[in-house]
Amino acid sequence: MADGSLKSILVVDDTPANIDILMEILADKYDVSVATDGPSALESVAEDKPDLILLDVMMPGMDGYEVCSRLKSSEQTKDIPVIFITAMTEIEDEIKGFEAGAIDYITKPFSPPVVERRVGSVLKLEEKTQQLELLAKKLSKYLSPQVYVSIFRGERDVAVESHRKKLTIFFSDIVNFTATTEGMESESLTDLLNSYLDEMSTIALKYGGTIDKFIGDAILIFFGDPLSRGDKEDAVACVSMAIEMRNRMKELQKKWYSFGIQNPFRVRAGISTGYCTVGNFGSKSRMDYTIIGTQVNTASRLESSASPDQIIISHETWSLVKDEIDCLKHGLLTVKGIHHPIQTYLVTDFRYSVNKETSRITAQQLMDAADSIEASESIGDAYAMLAGKELQHPLVITESGVPAGIICLAVILNLMDSDTSKAVYFSRPVRELGLRKALVIDKDWPLPEIKELYMNRSDFGMYDPVLVTDDEELAGLIPAYRLLKHIL
Repeated sequence: MADGSLKSILVVDDTPANIDILMEILADKYDVSVATDGPSALESVAEDKPDLILLDVMMPGMDGYEVCSRLKSSEQTKDIPVIFITAMTEIEDEIKGFEAGAIDYITKPFSPPVVERRVGSVLKLEEKTQQLELLAKKLSKYLSPQVYVSIFRGERDVAVESHRKKLTIFFSDIVNFTATTEGMESESLTDLLNSYLDEMSTIALKYGGTIDKFIGDAILIFFGDPLSRGDKEDAVACVSMAIEMRNRMKELQKKWYSFGIQNPFRVRAGISTGYCTVGNFGSKSRMDYTIIGTQVNTASRLESSASPDQIIISHETWSLVKDEIDCLKHGLLTVKGIHHPIQTYLVTDFRYSVNKETSRITAQQLMDAADSIEASESIGDAYAMLAGKELQHPLVITESGVPAGIICLAVILNLMDSDTSKAVYFSRPVRELGLRKALVIDKDWPLPEIKELYMNRSDFGMYDPVLVTDDEELAGLIPAYRLLKHIL
């Protein structure tokens, strides 16, 4: 856009007279650009997102309803407000416009003051919305993501209330934190501690843990609320998180030592499973979403009894994870509030990592979520989905949900450069692109069978991902680097 200080408006209309009128009304206050058809509008938006789109309905080739629908179906452009400006005056036309995603509807011949005021109102509303979203994003940093999402979706009331639920609780801290850091300057200590907490939080969120709080150098995380995948799955996710945290700490210890920290942090952890009271505690003016109960105390006691780098779990946790995690029987521990000693276990590693039983690993355990688009959608939609990603980032093309191949941004750009008309090119269906074949497997396939197929492949690239299906429909993909790591 020409002037970054002005709000930008894209006018999409195939009639020069209409464009001239709108330019005369808006050009003094806004940075106005023009597209004369649907594909050109989509291309323009993909290159530079405007603050508002004024969109005609009746245009050759691709009408305004379809343009609006495509904009609203794309993650990159769905939030751009659209006002239809059209000679179609029937109530059914207006309803269709709003169903397509428009925020307003102005009929021709239009009054300049009406256009000016409605455009101004929409832009002010959009600015307020963005301010609220920014504020909400800042406030979200003070809440666990799961709690934040449930509140903003209206799934959870902000009231002092609680309920009983079976959870798996993780407690960790840094061994001898005070003695380890007593010679450090406060600024260096702050940076080091925040770096540690950030690394551990990233891993916790990866496994779906609800981060309750940071207590100095200690971390309290629980699994099973507000979302639960089942008692066993929650426990396995929690212990898996703890193992990955421990592995990551070994890497960080080497890094910190090379930076001059003579005694890098060493962490210990305790995990317990059982019923807790979870919910909002506090007053009407200030509350905290947290957990209380004997199991919280148990996890804390398990943690304090552990040695550096150890993960100690309770018997109930062990009973839930023993098929996935290798553990050694540990000592009995007496916990205040529990009348009998509890049997504890020392976590060693994932069962397949210790015993090399790769047959336990399935495609589902290795896969990530996949970006996908139906083959009938346009190349412009595929380009919008890949905009901002790496040139080789895979986009899976599906036919009624079934994988048909993969494409990446580099191929789209290469073909686009050789095409005489970008507008025509972007309007073509994705299936006309030269899709690369991919290895497709079911989510329950074990690693040995995947390895056999992967190592004997002949018709797809070395670093192409493996596509994973569930009942033939796309479920995700396995990045090549992850598969090669387990194979090699």
